[in-house]
Formats: sequence, structure tokens, C-alpha cells
Amino acid sequence: MIVLAAIVFFGPTRSTLKSIEPLTERRMSLEQALTSAQKIQSVRESLQSSYNSFKGSDLARLQKLLPPHVDNVRLVIDINGIAEAYGMTLRNIEIEQNKDKDGEGAPPTVKNGKPEHLGIRFTLSGGYESFKQFLGDLGKSLRIVDIGDISFQAKEEDYYDFSVHLRTYWLQDK
Repeated sequence: MIVLAAIVFFGPTRSTLKSIEPLTERRMSLEQALTSAQKIQSVRESLQSSYNSFKGSDLARLQKLLPPHVDNVRLVIDINGIAEAYGMTLRNIEIEQNKDKDGEGAPPTVKNGKPEHLGIRFTLSGGYESFKQFLGDLGKSLRIVDIGDISFQAKEEDYYDFSVHLRTYWLQDK
């Protein structure tokens, strides 16, 4: 009877123990995932508190340095403001559009985690010294721009038409 009782007790128990093993493994993996999620939440809270410690004016400057979207109009207005400060006139503004596979204009996007760029061509009219000061102010502005090329044509004594091609950058909205 003792042997029969042992067989009855241990027989179903062995199959029950085998069915519990996968559940135990699943529980361990879920506990690890929970631990990882708690660590991520802690890092997120730390980063959020760091972000909240910035002044509003500093965040606005950072947004102007590398904006989350392309704002052609604001950029042209800023460039025109710099030009007007030196008595120069801005004209013949061309925005270079990216082309998609069909040849249609497509909005630029962030590729491989890098910021996208947009080309702008324009003509400035004015004196050489004014143009040098314009370039100095453009270089000191918060908006990141790279000047690709500059050409000029003489009109009168110390009055030129400067053709400028520049590139500006932004990060894509998520």
C-alpha cells in the first residue's frame, strides 16, 4: 500500500512539476523585464529633471540653433533682417527642394539619425564692407548655416550683386 500511495502521489506530481518549469522561466524573464523598465524609468526621470532645470530662454536658443522642423520663411526673414542692418537688399530667393523617386518635391527627413539640410540661394546688393559685416553677423547667428559658394558681379564703384548659396539644418519632428 505504501508503494501504491507513493506511485499515486509522485506520478501526477512529476508531470505537474514539468508543467511548472516553463512558467518559472517565464516569471524570471518578466521579473528581468520589470527591473529593466524600472531602470529606464529612473533614467527618464533623471533626464526630465535635467531638462526642466534649463531656463526657458536657453531652450528657445537651442530650438533656434537646431529647430525641429524646417522654417524657410523665418530663415529668410532673419537673413533679410541682417542684410537690412547693413543697407543691403535681398532678392532672387530660391529654396532648393529635395526630390523623391518620382521627381516630385519631397520634404527632407532625418536620415540615419543625422539632421537634414535645405539649400537656399539668394542675391544681395550692396558694398563690399557691408557684405563682409553681413557674413560676420550670419556666422554669429544662432541658426546653423554653411555657405556653399559666393559669386559677385560689379555694378558701380563699391556696389556689387553677391550671389550666395547656403545650407541650413534641422531635426525632424517625431
